[in-house]
Amino acid sequence: MLNRFDSPLSRRGLLTGGATLAAASSLPSLAVGQDAIDYDWSDPNDNLNAYVKLSNSLKDHDWVHGWYSGLVFGMLPNKTPDALMGLEGFGLGYTVRQDNGSYISYWKEVGFYKDLKTNQVIESWKNPYTGETNKVMHIHNRMVKGYLGPKFFASAPVGDPEGRMDFKFPNYRASDDPTNPFILNWQTISDQTSVWMDFRGEVPNLLDPKIWVKESSGARMPICEMFEYVVDDNALRDPSLDRVSHSGSWIRLAPWLPWMMMGQGEGRLFYRCTTRSLGSLEELPPNISAYAEKNFSEYLVDEIDENEPSESSFEVYMKENEPAKS
Repeated sequence: MLNRFDSPLSRRGLLTGGATLAAASSLPSLAVGQDAIDYDWSDPNDNLNAYVKLSNSLKDHDWVHGWYSGLVFGMLPNKTPDALMGLEGFGLGYTVRQDNGSYISYWKEVGFYKDLKTNQVIESWKNPYTGETNKVMHIHNRMVKGYLGPKFFASAPVGDPEGRMDFKFPNYRASDDPTNPFILNWQTISDQTSVWMDFRGEVPNLLDPKIWVKESSGARMPICEMFEYVVDDNALRDPSLDRVSHSGSWIRLAPWLPWMMMGQGEGRLFYRCTTRSLGSLEELPPNISAYAEKNFSEYLVDEIDENEPSESSFEVYMKENEPAKS
């Protein structure tokens, strides 16, 4: 996967952006005698190193922390999107550079659904489409492991030898080619540089609709996640920095969540969130920090088991729940 945040895919062996969720900030100028990095945006290696620097860290095992917050909308055919709930969460992890110049990222994350009026974390939700009250399952992914290299999927197994996954890549010159170079859309205006990183595709649904009748949206799922990062250009080009802060956004189009019990009903979800980095998890909003401390305390600690298998939120749902009675 290109990024994290409650994707229905297992990231096992897939591409990941290792995003830190960061905020643009004032950073020191180049030291005397240092030359700014002159990135060649047509070079996939320059793209790779710049992206890892702004989204995570070029230094091995350098823990980074990030925050996101926004809204989740429901979208019915030919209807205006309706805000259904808030969403706020955080993640933490690091990258490790490989001998071939690629990077492996290790990440864990949580996300809490919130009431639109009170902004408080919710445990149940009144579904306006079905009239039912659903038990909320918050995002909690213990391991999001991914690969990032100079070619999309070229140096890591995609975990799908039968070719059931249909991906489009953010190198728009050849978005259907899984071996195309890791080249992104960089834009610099004045002292700021921005870049997009997105993922679009169709994948098999882990929840078999014949078994998970109320939870599954069908045999296959269209997926779309789009990220934008904005960074101080001088900091990005500073060779003395292993990582830099950035701000950005996350947009996601996805099927109904399993716990919404919408089955194969028409429509989908639209996520719109602001993202930014944190100096530490002490910067989290008090209500989010308190809820995590009470319910997901392991996500507040800079510890991770690199040998633990990567799991998507859909896999976590299957482990923790039984199929609903029709």
